[in-house]
Parts: sequence; structure tokens; C-alpha cells
Amino acid sequence: MATEQFAGPVDYLVFAFDEHADLGPGLRALLDRVQQGIVEILDVELISRDENGSPIKRELADLDGVTDIDLAVFDGVESGILDAEDLAGIVAELDAGQIALAVIYEDRSFAVAAEAWSAAGGIELFAGGIDVEELDRALTEGN
Repeated sequence: MATEQFAGPVDYLVFAFDEHADLGPGLRALLDRVQQGIVEILDVELISRDENGSPIKRELADLDGVTDIDLAVFDGVESGILDAEDLAGIVAELDAGQIALAVIYEDRSFAVAAEAWSAAGGIELFAGGIDVEELDRALTEGN
């Protein structure tokens, strides 16, 4: 994480693709956000399943037809945050011929603001996420 004092929310995304899909544009967009300091990548996993349905962790370099990106920039980003249960849950959703890309990341978009508020004498009282269903319900009910 970028600073020990202020950590952003940690979240994940998992997308399923045809195994020959071009993931390059999305990976480029991810790298752009990293370079801007908006997110910090904690783990990136490429997952497929074997003939028995068991998860197989693959290297990003295994991707066919990825354009517009040097996949070497992702070397070493696999941290192993996802455990066997996570991987099994992911492959259970894959159809034959699909792969999954899982990204675990820290949202750093407010780190600079938090550091500035701290420097001004502010003390962080609370931080956390809001459940999307609760947010929708509150907005719908006008609460």
C-alpha cells in the first residue's frame, strides 16, 4: 500500500472471457490508473479450468493475441491473495473455453486528500464502503 497511515478500500474485479479475447485495452487502462496513482494492484490472476473443472493459474504471458501492451510489466504481480476456495468459486462460473481475469486492488484516489487533511490537523474517524444494494434502497426510498 502506498502509505501506512492511509489505506484505501481494497476491492476486486473478476471478468470471464473467451480464451482468445484481446485483454490488452483493459490491461492498458488498468496500468494507466496505476501510473496516475488512482489504484495500486495487489494481485492479478489469470485462471482457467482443467478437464475436471479444477482451477489452473496461468501466466498473463500465456494470453493469445493480446495487443498494445508488453505483458512483462505484470511479471511478479501474482501475490497469492486468492486462495483455493476463491479460485474454485471463479472456475465454477466459467464455461468451456473461457478464462477469468481477477484483479485485487487498493483504491488510492483519496490518499493525497487524506494526507493533506492529516497535515492540517485532521484525524480520520471512520472509513469504509457502502453496500450497493443499501445505497440503491436509500436513493429509491429517498432516505
